[in-house]
This record gives sequence, structure tokens and C-alpha cells, in this order.
Amino acid sequence: MTTSRGYQTGKHLEAFILLILSQQPLHGGGVISRLKTILPPVWTIDDGHVYRLLRNLEAVGALESSWLTEEVGAPIRIYRLTDDGTVRLQEWKEDIELRLTSLKTFLDLWANQPKEPTDGTP
Repeated sequence: MTTSRGYQTGKHLEAFILLILSQQPLHGGGVISRLKTILPPVWTIDDGHVYRLLRNLEAVGALESSWLTEEVGAPIRIYRLTDDGTVRLQEWKEDIELRLTSLKTFLDLWANQPKEPTDGTP
């Protein structure tokens, strides 16, 4: 069965945001642009959700931000990963590794199941 539905980035969006900001400080628009570059095109990225996550991550101490003002244009908020954010990112890595193991088990079981439907009798 093929599906054309879009996928929400969901729970793991935070992990991707932390990973992106571990590579370099960015403003919210830069984070969104990077997400759109690295995530599969079927994933829906809600800009408002990204900004809410950035603010929440800052509120819990995983990120810090500062305002960058230029001669021209509006000031922009630049986000940086904190030490707490690095710990949180490591926890995400461990969580994702566990999920990958579980998903691989599923795919292995799927690949080894009978190819023809059974009627439920042994």
C-alpha cells in the first residue's frame, strides 16, 4: 500500500533542532531552513511549532539566545546550545539508538514472515 500522506516531525523535532544548533548558532529562520534541507520532503514542518520549541528549550536551559542587531533590518534572535542542551542531545541520541534497534527488529520480522497469508492454522 502506498500512501501520499504527509508526516509530522513530531516528537523528534526537538532532537533535530538541538543537533542543528550543536553544529552552529542560528536564528529561528535558519533552523527552519536547515530542517527543510535535511528532513524528508514528506515531513511537514510547522514554523510556529519550531519557534515554540526554541522558546521552550530556552526556558528549560537547553538553549540560550541573544539579539543580533545590524545597521539595516530588524534584530534577530540567535540560539546557541548550552551544556544542558548538550546533555539533552546525548539523551536523544541514546533514545533514537534504542528506537532504531526496535524498528530493525520489526523490519527483520517483517522480512522473514510468510509471503502468503495464512488461514490461522498451524
